[in-house]
Amino acid sequence: MIHNSPHIYYIGFIVSLDTTLATPTVPKSTSIIETIFNVSQRKSTVGTELYAGFITFLAMSYILAVNPAILGDIPGMDRGAVFTATALAAGIATLIMGIFGNYPVMLAPGMSMNGFFKGLLFSGSVALVWHEALFGIFLSGVVYLIFSLTPIRKTMIEAIPEDLKLAITVSLGLFIAFLGLKNAGIIVANPFILVSMGKITEPQVMIAYISIFIALACMIRDIKLATFISFVASMVLTLGADMLMGTSNAPIPETFISIPPSLAPSFGAIFNFSGFTPEKLFDLFFIVMVFFIVDFFDGLSTIVGVGKDAGIIDENGKVPNAKSALVADAGGTVIGTVLGTTSITAFSESGIASSQGAKTGLAAVMTAGLFFLSLFFYPIFSVFSTAIVAPAMVVVGIYMVGRLGKIQWDKKESRIAAFFTIMFTVLSFSPANGMAMGFITYAFSMLVAGKGKEVHPLIYGLSVIFIAYLVMM
Repeated sequence: MIHNSPHIYYIGFIVSLDTTLATPTVPKSTSIIETIFNVSQRKSTVGTELYAGFITFLAMSYILAVNPAILGDIPGMDRGAVFTATALAAGIATLIMGIFGNYPVMLAPGMSMNGFFKGLLFSGSVALVWHEALFGIFLSGVVYLIFSLTPIRKTMIEAIPEDLKLAITVSLGLFIAFLGLKNAGIIVANPFILVSMGKITEPQVMIAYISIFIALACMIRDIKLATFISFVASMVLTLGADMLMGTSNAPIPETFISIPPSLAPSFGAIFNFSGFTPEKLFDLFFIVMVFFIVDFFDGLSTIVGVGKDAGIIDENGKVPNAKSALVADAGGTVIGTVLGTTSITAFSESGIASSQGAKTGLAAVMTAGLFFLSLFFYPIFSVFSTAIVAPAMVVVGIYMVGRLGKIQWDKKESRIAAFFTIMFTVLSFSPANGMAMGFITYAFSMLVAGKGKEVHPLIYGLSVIFIAYLVMM
């Protein structure tokens, strides 16, 4: 009979096989991942994304020790609460970026901005206390969020010249590196020449040097975890030296897992206006303006840079989900300040994810999950002092100073503005002063050069405000 024919069985098998291949039975979890992240469409795999997210978390995890160590030195700020705020804010913001922006971009409190924040309060540049200054950052996040939802963001992007943005970034990098060198004891105060070299024979200084050179070796050999490795090297060497010499500068914790520290000392503190006076309004406005400008452009540059590297942004420069990505960045700052930490920004270490093949937000979701998990490991991160994390701060400065080469030094106006921005940031120990001098000298130079019409009116407005700021100081 015909139905017993081996040819019919063969044809039936082929048809069945073809149908199976054409409409495969996809596990529910896989189909959900595909629907949200378009992993296959972007020519990636789930394994690649998860691995890239894990590696990027390792590269960023130093922030869980650095941020509490830096901000915890500020009177009134609780180190444990800062740790919890850091992990929660980083996890929430990165999760939003991954799911809604679908970018392999990770967010956490910015390394340059936490140093900037501490420098403002310690240098006396502003008369605000910590929670009032954090409220200013909260407002900058709200402004950023509004701008991200409107076409105004394009105007802001185009208004500030690229050379001035680069100079601000470099100045912040040098500022945080200088702070790291100071915390490590490599640079110390000198009554005659202001600053000088610390004694290399001191264990803390020697460990810092060794950790920095280990990081330099990683950078030269293109090992992507240079910042993380310098942090681990400093930690291990410090713990080893303490055990060998019988000191207790960085004691080994009795337990490695615990309940996350309470957020009570910092949660919602920004809405405490009991000590706020009208005289502080200008300082508040200054913080709003400065943190908005830096956070906005820093976040945008990272999103665009990682997007290009991952192949998400096409050759025509079209940025898909740009609004969602910027909203995640801005929303992170709003959430972070309410919890009790400084600006949340897109981390440059996100480039590690794209270099590992990540092309979707699934990598960011993986990183976010690890930030949430780290909440229970505070005992490990709590032993780190500013001296231990100092080498990581120096490495961040080295990365950021690389943007010097992109400044158009042949243009006198750009050269002058960049010089004043960088010099005043470092020598006055205030990024605010550096930014003020950068805007003022750029507007002045362009006017004298007869190019005043090429400057956006916004730059002139900001220059006037900065002049008022310097006078009031």
